[in-house]
Amino acid sequence: MPRRPARPTLRWPAALCAALLLAPVCGVPAAAAEPPDGTYAAIDAYVQRRMQETGTPGLSYAVVGPDGPLHRAAWGTDGDGAPVTPATPFLWGSVAKPVAATAVLALAEDGELGLDDPVVDHLPRFGFGGEHARETTVRHLLAQTSGLPPSATPAVSDCRGEDCPRPADRLGALDRIDPLAPPGEEYAYTSANYLVLAAVVESVTGTSFADHLRGAVLEPAGAGGSVTDPASARDRALPPGHLPLWGVTAPVATGLDPHGAAYGYLGGDLDDLAALASLYLREGGDVLSADSFALMSREQTTNGGAGTGYGLGWRVGGLDAPLDGAVWHSGAAPGYSAMLLLLPEDGLALVMQQNNHGLLHDAASMDVLFGASAMLAGAPEPGDAPSRAVYLLAVAVTTGLAVWLLAAVVAATAALRRPRAGAVAPPPAATAFRVVLGLLPVAAGAALLSVTGVDGALAWLPDIALSLAAAAAAGAASAVLWAWVAVRTRRGVPAGDPSRGRAATAARAPEGGVARPARQD
Repeated sequence: MPRRPARPTLRWPAALCAALLLAPVCGVPAAAAEPPDGTYAAIDAYVQRRMQETGTPGLSYAVVGPDGPLHRAAWGTDGDGAPVTPATPFLWGSVAKPVAATAVLALAEDGELGLDDPVVDHLPRFGFGGEHARETTVRHLLAQTSGLPPSATPAVSDCRGEDCPRPADRLGALDRIDPLAPPGEEYAYTSANYLVLAAVVESVTGTSFADHLRGAVLEPAGAGGSVTDPASARDRALPPGHLPLWGVTAPVATGLDPHGAAYGYLGGDLDDLAALASLYLREGGDVLSADSFALMSREQTTNGGAGTGYGLGWRVGGLDAPLDGAVWHSGAAPGYSAMLLLLPEDGLALVMQQNNHGLLHDAASMDVLFGASAMLAGAPEPGDAPSRAVYLLAVAVTTGLAVWLLAAVVAATAALRRPRAGAVAPPPAATAFRVVLGLLPVAAGAALLSVTGVDGALAWLPDIALSLAAAAAAGAASAVLWAWVAVRTRRGVPAGDPSRGRAATAARAPEGGVARPARQD
C-alpha cells in the first residue's frame, strides 16, 4: 500500500504568530503559488472574517487538485489552546458517509456482497418493519431510501463510552420504529442507514468496520492518520471541539461513538481530508473503479422516478450556482463541522474543518464552508450571512423562562407559608395561566428528548438543554404550588396553618357585637 508523504513541520510559525498577537488568527503558508486572480487570498480573508463573526476558535482548509493540496491555510487555536495547523485533527461528522460508502462499494467490487443483496442476507437480526426488512437492500441503505425515518437516528447513534454496543447489537432498537415508506419509495436522510451498513460490513468481513475502513480506503488513499475510534483519537491527541454555552464558545470534550466511523465519528487532520478529496477527483484512484465512483456520485431516484439529491453516500447538486454541479457532503459532530466538496468539471475540491458547532446556529457556522466553496467556483465574496440570532434568542428565552419560573416557585411558596387571613383567591384565569405557563417547558423538554434523547440533547445543545431542564422542573413545581394556593384560598383555609382558618375567624365576635357560631366546613 502506498505510504503517505511526511508532513512539513509547521507548528513553529503558527506558534510564533500567536505569541506575537499580530492578528486575531494566524495563517499557514500556502502549498502552491497564488493564482493570478488572487482567489486564494480572497478566500483566506473571507474565512478569517467569518471566523471572527461566528466566534470560531480554530479552522483549517485546503484547495485540492487530483495530485494533492494546491493551497492550505490554518488559523486560531484548538480545544487545548494550541495553535491550529494542518496537522491538527478534527472530527468530520457526516463527511464520513461518502467514505463509508466507498468501503461498501470496495466490497462489492471484490464480490463479497451485492448492492442489491437484501440486508437480512447478511444481518438475520435486522427486523425493521417486519416484512419491510426483507425487501430492504444494501443499495437502499446507501441511497437513504430504506424507509428508515430521521427519528431512527437517536435510537442507534451517538453512543459514547467504551462499553457501547457494536452496530449489530443496536439493530433491535429499530424494531420499534414504523417505516416511513416501502423500500425505495421515499428518500429520508438518517444516520441510522449508515449504522446498519457498518453492521453489514462487519458481518461480511468478520472484522470491525473501523479496521476495514482503514485497510480498504484510508491507507490506500494516503489518509492513514485518520481518527476512526477512541484508540486512534488518543493516538492523534484529538483536542476537544467547541460548543456555544450561553453565547460563549467553550471547549467541550463530548467524546465519540466507538462504532460510529460509518456515520459521523470519523476525523483526521487537513492532509487526511485532502487525500480523500484527491482520491475522489481521480474518480476512485487505487480504491474504486471509475464506474463505481460514477455510480456513487450520480443522483439516485425513488421507485417512482423522483430525484433524491443524493447518490450513494454523496449529496449531488442541490446548491445554488456556481455550485449546482458540485458533489459534496457536509457534516458535524458535537463541537466540530467539516465539508468535502468536489467540483468535477474544474478538477478541484475544497475541504474545510472547524472546531465549533452548535445545532441551533448550524446555518451560521456552516455558511463559511459554502461561501468559500462558491468563491473557489468563481462567485464573488458572499455578502449577508446567517446570524446566530435564532440560537441566541433560544438561549435567552429558555434561560429567562427558567429564572422567571424559579421566581414563581419562590412566590408560590411564600404564599403558602405566609398567608393573610381573608385573602382573596386569585381569578381562575390567572391560576390557569400560571399552570399552563409552568407546564409549557415540560412539554417542550419532552418534545426535545423525543428527538435527541438525553445524551443527544446534552451533546448538541448543552446550554439550552440545561436551561430547559431547569425551566421544566421549576415550571412543574410552580404549577402545582399555584394550583394549591388557589384551591386552599378558595376553601378559605390559610395554607400555612390548617388549624387556623375561616372557622376561627367566624367564631370571633366583632367589636361590640355578638359572637356568631363557627361555620363547619
